[in-house]
Amino acid sequence: MTTVRGALYDLLVEGVATVKGEVWEPSAAGPKMEKPCLVLREGPQTETEKYADFSIDFEVWPYVKRTTFQDVDNLAKEVKKVIDKKRFDVAGKPFYIEFVGSTEDIVDEEWDALTRGLSFKVHSLSWLVHEPVEPDPVTTMTAYSSMKFIDLQTNPATWKPSDERPALYWRQEAITATDPTAWGAWITATLKGHVINPDVAKRKKVSEMVARQLLLDNRAYMSDKSPMNFENVSVNDGYDPFKQGQIHLSVRYGILKERPRNPLRHVYTNDSDKAKGAVHK
Repeated sequence: MTTVRGALYDLLVEGVATVKGEVWEPSAAGPKMEKPCLVLREGPQTETEKYADFSIDFEVWPYVKRTTFQDVDNLAKEVKKVIDKKRFDVAGKPFYIEFVGSTEDIVDEEWDALTRGLSFKVHSLSWLVHEPVEPDPVTTMTAYSSMKFIDLQTNPATWKPSDERPALYWRQEAITATDPTAWGAWITATLKGHVINPDVAKRKKVSEMVARQLLLDNRAYMSDKSPMNFENVSVNDGYDPFKQGQIHLSVRYGILKERPRNPLRHVYTNDSDKAKGAVHK
């Protein structure tokens, strides 16, 4: 079964042409490695919110012969080009990796090499995988967003982090109230809107634009054509776009009971039967 480490290993082997497949784990790395090469090290796994599952720290160490640190710079740029801000799937679950920093230049005397540590964080984005129960509020907001915000990415299945357009995705955080009725029930739920883009200013602008549109429209229509009302909207630009989501939306919608089927009780085969009052069950 492919793991996150295995997926990153494959990306580096296939994408970083300079190392010609020389990608090693720390346990197998050593002074006799062919250079240039990469060492892939997995760091701690951090539990986050239930819907985000976890994030994992990874380090990639580019090693070159003991010549000039310009070679390290070039190899580091190639690594970042291959895996930074990339989405990849493992066992059907989506992940996203981003570069978070690097160490100082290092002269490794034992390995007679030059290197620098590149730090990356991999986010599990399980909330992008949504199984709807119709009429479904998340499906409703995805359809609403695709119509109202044509300049945004709104389909989780086709999200491309490399696309400069900001992305807007929705998830249901909780059902906060229910109100049974004779015809079905009212449901009040909290939805979170995730605005994803590397540019903080873009995220802030889009979050506020979406919130204002929600306030003006006041509702969206579900798959059964019933209205889903927007009860409350708020925005927090400081929230993590991957783990928390910046837009808080409270919605209220109705679900209907299934109509009972009336069994066919009397069937007349012809007029003479009807005249005689014949009944066939």
